[in-house]
Amino acid sequence: MKFFFFPLVVLGLTFLVPVIAEISSESEITGNFPEKPWMTAGNGERINITAGNRTQIRTTAGNHIQIQTNKNAQLQINESETNPAGELPNQTRAVNCFMHIELNGTVAMNATMFRNYTNAEISELGNVSTFRWAFYNTSAFQWQYTHQNWVEKTENGSSVCCNTTHFSIWTILMPSTEESSDGNPTPGTPFNAKNKTGFAVKAGNLYQIQTQTGFAIQLKLNQSSEMTITEYEEPLHAMNQQHHQIRTQIMALELNNSAQIQANLSYTFTKQVRTQLGVQNMEKLKFMFYNESSNSWEAPKSQWLDNETLYCNTTHFSLWTIAEDVGETTTTTEDTEETTTSPTPGFVFLSLISILIPVLLSRSRKRR
Repeated sequence: MKFFFFPLVVLGLTFLVPVIAEISSESEITGNFPEKPWMTAGNGERINITAGNRTQIRTTAGNHIQIQTNKNAQLQINESETNPAGELPNQTRAVNCFMHIELNGTVAMNATMFRNYTNAEISELGNVSTFRWAFYNTSAFQWQYTHQNWVEKTENGSSVCCNTTHFSIWTILMPSTEESSDGNPTPGTPFNAKNKTGFAVKAGNLYQIQTQTGFAIQLKLNQSSEMTITEYEEPLHAMNQQHHQIRTQIMALELNNSAQIQANLSYTFTKQVRTQLGVQNMEKLKFMFYNESSNSWEAPKSQWLDNETLYCNTTHFSLWTIAEDVGETTTTTEDTEETTTSPTPGFVFLSLISILIPVLLSRSRKRR
């Protein structure tokens, strides 16, 4: 029987190997990839990208690109100090060169791009927290900010970073002034909202708002309103969902009227942010809002995770936060940890016998 079983196993493996190989060649890019050392790419030079590796490129203008692809490809980067595309968004200026990045063929990819700024450059340019990567949308014929954008501190300055799954013409933009003179956001320009301070939002415009704790809001209203964002360190209401723990601040979004809302909320969980907030599993994070009618926290259906950023669409404002499903938990006291267990039938049976035997023996002795 053993000798008959072994050839069947070999035959099964022979069949499965090509199937597994075919599955692994799908366009999805996952897993840990070996890294190639940084290479310097000259302007207009073609670079060979090997599938399954993390290729690291440093451009002559000082931009950095880490790229992964599912197929072998060639990458070409052309850098220019002048804008080769359409007009920049109102009241913004480029603080980086313009990179025209192209991949040959139909290739699934994801990439991280960053540009390091020294403290001397930042003091000359302005507030680095307002710097954001933007790309030229050739379908809409306009510049757009990427959602997955963040700033990291370095030894002698800061690094402006972004993730992307497509290439186009890219640069880094900043507002000409951090805020308009009246303290209100400008359409198409990132706006840093101050906690508990109201600002005016005009009807029909698309606004990009950043909160002090890291939430990003894209907002469009059908009626001009005054908006206030208040962020709280402590939960205002207990999380009613079992096994869920709040990971971010509570954010109260309020309007002074009943305008119709179209909004997208997002939050980027970089490695540093995940460590600070104690996030265990990115896949189990959820945007949640407080339903005042049912006095409970609820998760909207329209939400998704893209790399390190969690997104959510909504048409209403309330209290918002992000929670993580941490699974089964035990009830703890100050000194001990208590777990609730139920006795097994065998344990109950043995306990009854230990009680009955002495009683029966004593009765038997009395009869004698």
